[in-house]
Amino acid sequence: MQILKLLSTALFFSFICSADCLANGADDSPMLIGYIGHPRVVSHYNDIIARTYSKLGISVEFIEVGGERGLRLLDKGVTDADTIRYELAANDFSNFFVVHPVIAKGATILLCMRDSPCVANILSNPKIAIAATTRFNVNTDHCGLVITADIREYDRFDQVVNLLVSGRYDYALLPTDFSDEATFKNLGAQHLVIVEHDIVHVVNNKYLHLQEDLSEALSAVLKEVNAITTRN
Repeated sequence: MQILKLLSTALFFSFICSADCLANGADDSPMLIGYIGHPRVVSHYNDIIARTYSKLGISVEFIEVGGERGLRLLDKGVTDADTIRYELAANDFSNFFVVHPVIAKGATILLCMRDSPCVANILSNPKIAIAATTRFNVNTDHCGLVITADIREYDRFDQVVNLLVSGRYDYALLPTDFSDEATFKNLGAQHLVIVEHDIVHVVNNKYLHLQEDLSEALSAVLKEVNAITTRN
């Protein structure tokens, strides 16, 4: 009987500890980080975020998510973080926070193919179809821009690019961090900056206790990355 009591007590405290560890993000499972399937995110930003968590001894696992879907998964806590988002995206959700510093400057641009006119009034012509990634309107509304063109939304960045290249559309509204100038040139495309944004890392609120540590680790990684870029 005494052995049974001791075993029951041990199991009880084991359960309490496990629950407490999970609540504080201290379990051994990797953090699940969503990312948008943009080539620059895959080749550059995922590495920055992996290195940031590594400095804190935290393992991560990346999963590709869509633009709108990814934000909803993060807000519900299905994913733990998102590699990068425009900072203003956090304004529409209450269950995740922004990790500073800002990782990079980005923008929503109008990409113009096949020698199509690349001017701002294209956006106010309802006869012109423009492909766009989801939530483009959130990225542009805050600057007071009124768009009356025929906007066709797609959740994946690569979908929009493929439709442009195939000739289905001559115009697209896309996110950029200004690193893809050469790609646009190779496509024979022009582009027009519509509005600029801050690019940041976002994390579900269950990890609020890590906010300061993540900020310090991210700052250190960005200094390392900038030092390498300067040397090259």
